[in-house]
Amino acid sequence: MADLISSWPNKLDAVPPKYCIPMHERPADPVQIGERIPVIDLGKAMGEERPVVVQELMKAFEEYGFFQVINHGVSDDLMKEAMKVYKEFFSLPAEEKASYAKDAANNTARGAATLYTSSAKHYDSEEHRYWRDVLEHSANLDGKDKVTWPDNPPRYREVIGSYSDEVRKLSKIILGLVAEGLGLEAGFFDKELGQRMLVNHYPACPDPSLTLGVGGHCDPNLITIIQQEVYGLQLLKDDKWIGVDPIPGAFVVNSGLPITVISNGKLASVAHRVVTNTTHSRTSIGTFICPDDIVGPAKALLGPDNPPRFKSFKWGEEFMPHYLSKKSVYHASLEPFKIDA
Repeated sequence: MADLISSWPNKLDAVPPKYCIPMHERPADPVQIGERIPVIDLGKAMGEERPVVVQELMKAFEEYGFFQVINHGVSDDLMKEAMKVYKEFFSLPAEEKASYAKDAANNTARGAATLYTSSAKHYDSEEHRYWRDVLEHSANLDGKDKVTWPDNPPRYREVIGSYSDEVRKLSKIILGLVAEGLGLEAGFFDKELGQRMLVNHYPACPDPSLTLGVGGHCDPNLITIIQQEVYGLQLLKDDKWIGVDPIPGAFVVNSGLPITVISNGKLASVAHRVVTNTTHSRTSIGTFICPDDIVGPAKALLGPDNPPRFKSFKWGEEFMPHYLSKKSVYHASLEPFKIDA
């Protein structure tokens, strides 16, 4: 069973050697936190200012790959309750979490709740480990997978079921704006897209300079919607890391690698990472909206002046194996699918 950091009995005085990452990956340089990524008021997208919101969203994706959304429709009470439930889960006794703490297999078909430490790669084969525990499970549209979710805390399935439903609605609003901004037909993303909950717990760390909560990577899905309370998320812009300062009640949204393909290179997926701190644990709730099985450049965007830059591929069968083996190299998993100019 994975050695869960959240189950260690006492606060450590030093970072264990297995969690000390290579020198080139350590967060050595000071990172600016004052520069906020764009903040988009989604409430304005429901009225006459919708074209302005579309422009703001597209500019945010093009320049940062990230933005925060406010007035998004998910209630503060539900967000607080979901965060409370997850914190309670990670605080459960070790024996209570043991049934979920198993090594995660390198495939995208797993749906049942899985609790693991460090990364989704095989635990025993990792050269080093990141300072986090992860709870991951599917959040299917029909809700039938709830029987595989944790049943403790007792209200877990009820609260997270409601939460995942509301965030799914939010994802449809955001993807609708993306389609509009790209000039695609209305409903382009209105398919039964996959949805996964990936919740990271980063305990306080005795020496944040030696490790990371998770290393630099790009996401493999369409968009990720993140709820965070404590600082730790950083993104790479102009070859420099900048901090994403949490806004109470807001969600952070970022684009994944399939969006780069669908937009034929117009929208990039931006590398990001998580740093730790010595005083506070950090729990982030990530909702991953996954694409339909076939991913390729949107046909409406292609023409003599904009030939396809990528081949179409099967997301789970062809793309994900590349991603899981090379995700620390940012965009490397797209290389096999590029079309030479």
